[in-house]
Amino acid sequence: MINKKYKYGYIVVIIICIITMAVGAKYDWQITDSLYNPKNVFGILFEGLSWIPMYSFLPIWGASMMIRNKNNMCIFAAGTFLLIATNSVFAYKACFDFAKRGFIHKANPYICGIIGGVVAAVIFLLMRKFKSSTIRKIQGICAFAFIYMIGYLGSIVTLKVIFGRDRYEDIITGGSFSFADWFKPDFFSGGSSFPSGHVGAAMGIMILLLLPFIFKPFKNKEWPLFIFCYIYVFCTSVSRMITGRHFISDTAMSILVMTIIFMILTPFFEKTYKKMLLK
Repeated sequence: MINKKYKYGYIVVIIICIITMAVGAKYDWQITDSLYNPKNVFGILFEGLSWIPMYSFLPIWGASMMIRNKNNMCIFAAGTFLLIATNSVFAYKACFDFAKRGFIHKANPYICGIIGGVVAAVIFLLMRKFKSSTIRKIQGICAFAFIYMIGYLGSIVTLKVIFGRDRYEDIITGGSFSFADWFKPDFFSGGSSFPSGHVGAAMGIMILLLLPFIFKPFKNKEWPLFIFCYIYVFCTSVSRMITGRHFISDTAMSILVMTIIFMILTPFFEKTYKKMLLK
């Protein structure tokens, strides 16, 4: 079972998150204040790209729809749109974030559309090399990723509304913003710092943890993948503090919530998809 394999890893992550939030309850401001450097290249790059993992299944799902439904024009067209449109949106959003930080001059929608088209073509050509059974497995993982995305949007947005915490960068630039401890909710205040949306989206990389249980080439790679996923999320967390968009407790809460959601969903994935996919 997936959860049984990663059980001790989950326990360690949850304990670290709880400890981090306890530290944040006292030193949230000091930690972000010491790291704040909005021109830092590492912080800018992760700000523009770290949210992609949660939505990366969409173009892959689109490509699989095209390949498996080439005789059904409606589904083929829907898959084509999903493949090209999502890649173009990804490119534009990333460039927009880079431009906002002065990393590039501006986000050109035409260039982003071309980039999206090129990436879409690469994904489609790679997917065509897979067997039908492999594509079916990929679609099963995409279905899980879609449910995980819904869990992410529902939980993170709800918590943001409940806690209404102002962001560090907004506070230091003036206006009617003020610092508040993460454990003191400010319902419907409009703040959106707690928990971190980018870190929650970066947790979409957890989908990689399903691969060893579906594809033979990834067998016995569970722990390297587990460590890689959380290192990536850790880097995203640090980048969010460097850019002043979040406090350390904001990032820890996102990791905690998305880890728990993943743990809840994986047994349903095994019952619903795994037996069918491995036939």
